Amino acid sequence: MPRSAPARPPMPLRRSVAAGYRLSFRDLGRTILLVAVTQGVVALVAAPLLVGLFGLATRASGLTALTTTTIGTFLRNPAGIALAVLSLVLVVVALLLQAALYAAVAVHRLAADGRAPVAGEAAETTEGDRAERHDRSAERAGLRLVRRRVAELLRRPSSLLLVPYLLLLVPLGQAGIGSVLTRWVAVPAFVSDELLKEPQNAAAYLLILLVLWWLNLRLILTVPMLVLEPIGVGAALARSWRLTRWRSLRTAGLLIAVLVPMAVALGLIGLLTVLPVVVTDAVAPGSSPVVAAVALGIAQVLVLLTVGVFLMVQAQTLVTAAQAASRAPLPTSAAPAWPRVRRRIAATVVAAGLVLGAGGAGVAAGGTLAERADGATLVLAHRGFVDGGVENTIPALDAAHRAGADLVEMDVQQTEDGGWVLMHDADLRRLAGIDGSVGRMTTEEATAVTVRDEAGHRARIPSLEEYLRRADELDQALLIEVKLHGGESADYVRELLELIDRVDDARDHIYHSLSADAVARIKELRPDLTVGFIVPLAYGGVPETPADFLVLEQSAYDASRRDAVWDQGKGVLVWTVQDPAAMRALYRDNVDGIITDHPDTGLTERTAVAGETGMADRLGDAVDRLLATP
Repeated sequence: MPRSAPARPPMPLRRSVAAGYRLSFRDLGRTILLVAVTQGVVALVAAPLLVGLFGLATRASGLTALTTTTIGTFLRNPAGIALAVLSLVLVVVALLLQAALYAAVAVHRLAADGRAPVAGEAAETTEGDRAERHDRSAERAGLRLVRRRVAELLRRPSSLLLVPYLLLLVPLGQAGIGSVLTRWVAVPAFVSDELLKEPQNAAAYLLILLVLWWLNLRLILTVPMLVLEPIGVGAALARSWRLTRWRSLRTAGLLIAVLVPMAVALGLIGLLTVLPVVVTDAVAPGSSPVVAAVALGIAQVLVLLTVGVFLMVQAQTLVTAAQAASRAPLPTSAAPAWPRVRRRIAATVVAAGLVLGAGGAGVAAGGTLAERADGATLVLAHRGFVDGGVENTIPALDAAHRAGADLVEMDVQQTEDGGWVLMHDADLRRLAGIDGSVGRMTTEEATAVTVRDEAGHRARIPSLEEYLRRADELDQALLIEVKLHGGESADYVRELLELIDRVDDARDHIYHSLSADAVARIKELRPDLTVGFIVPLAYGGVPETPADFLVLEQSAYDASRRDAVWDQGKGVLVWTVQDPAAMRALYRDNVDGIITDHPDTGLTERTAVAGETGMADRLGDAVDRLLATP
């Protein structure tokens, strides 16, 4: 009879999760010490160093900032590219070192968990005493193992596979706990918003995200396998793929068992952070600013430690599952434990660092929380108000005006015969369901096209002249975006401004564009006009531009960039802001304007924020942002 294939070793779910928590929390002090050092090094040393290196790469290319319009210049500069590659390599090394160290410590703790007494141990030594002793040596043994494994990997060309795996697949797949070093690797909100507007694109986009998540599950054991066995990256990827075959649900269960308790713990931290300020707002409002700053500083440190502890739990859980499924041998020796005096010194230094970190974070938080909304931030309706009509149509303009928008943002494109109509997309498939683009139509042909949206609204594509006349009747100011399709006339900017002046006064409106050339040309022809430069992505400083204001995508915005733009005498608008909490944060930052699909919500939140008297709401929003990106 033919011999049956041997059964695959099991990948235990409950036992792996139990080991993850037991071995991570058994000596919680040691775990926190390890987490504090590694998370502190990543947050305070590695992240700023890598940001500085990337900024140096940008400056080496003769740029003040890397944006979508300057990427070509950047890629033509060898020095800039070399520094950028170096920074990316360091990101991969930092990610690998942190993940591998946690996995290596987990390996040695797992080995110590079932180890028999070593030679020389007293017979009466309890199992708990031995486990504690081995736990205390696991960090040093883990460091030794990581040094050995990393040295081996650096000699293998296959290690380059870590670049796409750690820098793209892991952060985009979002399976498990991420790292502060890869927060910048994400699909920008303006891209995902556009993709989700059309059912077909939305389905494809969600399918891609699902596939990335599934691939992450299948490859989640890669780093544990690199630590467990002296193999290359390719072999580790293949081993993880084989071990998780038909076990995706079980692998997801391993992660859920870590992520759900972590979410509960972080939620509890958030609640305990806000609660004291709710009390002081009621009984001692004068002390609320100090209490809020201290509470937020402590919360930032607690969140950093909590995420790190659960990262250790995740590593321990995955190592236990990988070892059981692969039957990889565990190390048989551990490094000697640190002397008690050295352990106390290390613990004291780390504790002092945490106190100083909380104090520094509290001081910084005090400055942020002290900013009060002045109520002057403009609310701009993005392509009109789409709750009342198809984007970039007159019904959407009317709806935005009824909602009370300060300005209505809209997109114009030039037609084949030199006219101008309102349209955002490069083609008409999404809104009209037909092939073609307004750039290949005459104005008459384009304005005969009916556009529709998922809400059932229908309208004709309006000409710019028609739209301007309606805005003039409403006394509604506009933010006119100049969209380019590549087929514009040689002097399209002059022709556009002349058309606006014929119908209206060009000074009654403001302008912006993704095209640096269009921005520069408008300012050259009409220095009296207010013009903005749209910046979807930005790394480094403030882009060089003659624009009067910058329009920053949400992911490219932070208070430091706002201050840098303001220091140059330019305004700051942020797009596309949809979430009420994000709106409130920007109002408190007193940005010059927000562009949103929901101007009604934007106006309601602006009024509410301008009327704030206590600190609890501001602190609550700050905590929400902290917990959203811990």
